[in-house]
Amino acid sequence: MQIKTIRETGARTRHHMLRKLHRSWVALPLTALVRPGSALLVILLTFSTPSIANNLNLSQQRALYQEARIALSRGDQSKFKRILSRIDDYPLRPYLEYTELTERLWRLPKRDVQNFLSKHHGTTIANRLRYRWLETLRKKDQWRPYLRDYNPQTASTAQQCYYHLAQIRGGNEEKAITEGLKLWSVGKSQPKGCDKLFGWLIKNQKITESIAWQRYTSSVLNHEYQLARYLQRFFTSTYYQELAKKFYDIDRNHRLVGDYQFFNKYTLKHNGEDVYAVLTHGITHLARVDAAAALKHWNRYQRLHPFSARQKNRIINSLVKGLYAQEQFSAADNYLIDSLEYVDTDLLEWRTRKAMSKANWHEVLEWIARMPGELQQDNRWRYWQTRAQQLSLGTPDHSSSTAKDDTYESLSVTRSFYGFLTSEWLDYGYSMANRKTSASTEQISQLEKLPALIRARELIYHDDYLSARREWNTATRNFNEEQWITAAHLARKWQWHNRVITSMIQAGFWDDTELRFPLAFQQSFKEQAQQTGVPIQLLFAVARQESALSQDVTSPAGAKGLMQLMPATAKQTARKNGIHYRSSHDLFTPETNIALGSRYYREMLERFNNNRILATAAYNAGPSRVDRWLKETESALPFDAWIEIIPFRETRNYVQNVLAFSVIYSHHLGTHERILSAREKNQLL
Repeated sequence: MQIKTIRETGARTRHHMLRKLHRSWVALPLTALVRPGSALLVILLTFSTPSIANNLNLSQQRALYQEARIALSRGDQSKFKRILSRIDDYPLRPYLEYTELTERLWRLPKRDVQNFLSKHHGTTIANRLRYRWLETLRKKDQWRPYLRDYNPQTASTAQQCYYHLAQIRGGNEEKAITEGLKLWSVGKSQPKGCDKLFGWLIKNQKITESIAWQRYTSSVLNHEYQLARYLQRFFTSTYYQELAKKFYDIDRNHRLVGDYQFFNKYTLKHNGEDVYAVLTHGITHLARVDAAAALKHWNRYQRLHPFSARQKNRIINSLVKGLYAQEQFSAADNYLIDSLEYVDTDLLEWRTRKAMSKANWHEVLEWIARMPGELQQDNRWRYWQTRAQQLSLGTPDHSSSTAKDDTYESLSVTRSFYGFLTSEWLDYGYSMANRKTSASTEQISQLEKLPALIRARELIYHDDYLSARREWNTATRNFNEEQWITAAHLARKWQWHNRVITSMIQAGFWDDTELRFPLAFQQSFKEQAQQTGVPIQLLFAVARQESALSQDVTSPAGAKGLMQLMPATAKQTARKNGIHYRSSHDLFTPETNIALGSRYYREMLERFNNNRILATAAYNAGPSRVDRWLKETESALPFDAWIEIIPFRETRNYVQNVLAFSVIYSHHLGTHERILSAREKNQLL
């Protein structure tokens, strides 16, 4: 028997289906509710005994829960109350109560809300009700109950502002002013809900010039110019008026940082900390367009003023990159070498990659040698120290016997991108370095009894993953390593693949590859691999990297689902391939997402001549960027160097992870495919 999801059928269809299946569920064993290979995260039921209330078993309670939701949506209160009385001990009963209660908050059912918040204190559903309740009280000008029911741990920024304003109105000014000033002092515009609190602080002269200056500098640094202009009204002294104007002018015209007379005057009269922030901002921005002039100003100012180590690092970083971008290579390198004690490791890695982009392997070795010892021991730079030596000898295919040195031997036993590459050069099999974790039946059972996790299990069954994650996060927020590992095993039992992965991350345990790289939605991946010709291990690897196998997530940029497709890309891909696609919500259905994602990846492979490196980079950063990067390198770099110099850290790590993950998934699937083909390894990019 197969159970469709709400997304597939719609609420009305599911309602009729549940009524049809209601009688048959009672007689079915629990395992019959699981569809082998289903993409839906159906939970293996752990409670098979009948419920105490009304002798209902779990399946019946689940069906009634759905009926209660439908009754609420139709306004059928009598039916809703009858059902509610029958499922008194069902774990998600509070969610039904919450839904019913929120529909009548405007009538201010204070006693009912208080009872709910008290009964379910600390739960995610109580926090959600509290938020909506506070919003209702605010709109009703009910400030006394607002103060009583406020919780700072769950309040939004606007609610914090309302709370402090209510405190002030109630005569508790001191703490409210302190907290209100913290909210005011951020370098961005706050919600409109804070306007009244901020208005009171301004009217009562609580905003001093020094407080306003801190917000002003942050707003200029964040390019919040409208806010910066507004804040200038708080400066009444000549000092802050002139300094604010100079800071604003320098941000728009960086060459004004060379006004030595102005800055000397203010650093002599004052402690200079505010001035140093302005100078740092001006010099770093000027370096982008005229690094030589910025260096001249910096040489003068640093002799006279004690800049902080952080400010020095920022300035030197911008000067070196500016000089290099303006083709003053010798000056950039000399200045970097002279300033090694002040720079961070990112700048040294950046400079090493610049040498790599020119295929200057001797220079690569020189810059690696200048790195701190700890950084040199990172697997990345251990690999490149040996790799660059080989390339400098003219043996890119590692035919030289010296390729089998101690560095490669030690790296080859690691489960990493560089470990897999060294195994290629040494013609070794890949090392998975796998160490299984374990959790006893008793440990899993104890964890499974936590109320929040019981609710999470039920929410997953009802396809409410967002609420399930909230419950999971509440239950696990204070877990130790052992508990996180147990949680991973519990999530595997539930087939909640994303929580398996994130639990192992929280545990800090990286070597259980079976847990960390589950074969989720395997049937769908297999079918799409066969239809598109894309290796199945690559599809698994992309989904694992993109979403950590979470089928319902949306990225900040708007990408959705397992393979994180942008809706526009999905729509275009569906049209090209004749795949039924109604809206972006379809991307939360694993089968649809995998079908579209695999075909888009196939497009990238076709565009880049079946090169998995380039196709993977294009999947993440876009094909036009990959075209530009290829044009810049002019087919002069070995594949691993091309990957290493990808300008975006995110894309660089993405390509390395997907290739490495594909090796791990190939191992799990028993195919033992190589990380790259001979053609891909030998092609210059």
